[in-house]
Amino acid sequence: MLVVLGGLLIIWYLAGNELMRRRAQRLALWCKKAADGMGSKQAVKWYTLHSFRLDVEPAGSFRSAALTGLTESWDVPLIWLWNRLNWRRDMVLAQLTLDKQPLWGLELYRLRAVLAGDAQQAARTEGWDEEALEEFRLAPANDANRKLGLELLANLGEQRQHLIRLSVRRRETHLSLALNVPQPDSWPPEEFHALLERMTATVLSSAASAA
Repeated sequence: MLVVLGGLLIIWYLAGNELMRRRAQRLALWCKKAADGMGSKQAVKWYTLHSFRLDVEPAGSFRSAALTGLTESWDVPLIWLWNRLNWRRDMVLAQLTLDKQPLWGLELYRLRAVLAGDAQQAARTEGWDEEALEEFRLAPANDANRKLGLELLANLGEQRQHLIRLSVRRRETHLSLALNVPQPDSWPPEEFHALLERMTATVLSSAASAA
């Protein structure tokens, strides 16, 4: 019995790694197509067979952009099950440096998602209070951020269901957006690029209206 179980686990591990490799390649190609409209210079760095970072400069309406992809773990059954229970799928993290500085920062994230701990730590470091914003958590808790958070969620449309974390900062990386992308073939990469443009416009217009 133990021999059979061990054999099944080895087969699962090998098949899972091959699936992760193929999904990572598909996700990298999807990110490349999304970045094609941002700039002519692209550089990809593979951290593992299942994770990568694509840097883009110049980046169109952004000063610079980076797209990081990480596939869902399929090689160990218990890790796969844990990730499924904690809302972890293939993920893309977009990090944008904008031409203009946002007026204020915020954290908008989903509880129990893979980056929830990072968002909570960032809010504590900034000294921000948190509150619920529909199915998400928002920091800092104030009327201006609540309004901006709702506008950004509206920008997401049906992709709202895949939101992991949205971060706005006045320094360094101005806008970070982490989304699950479980089926890249069903979401044109050009729409992801357009989403980043909309969210950037929303962040900067909120700063202009408050000035």
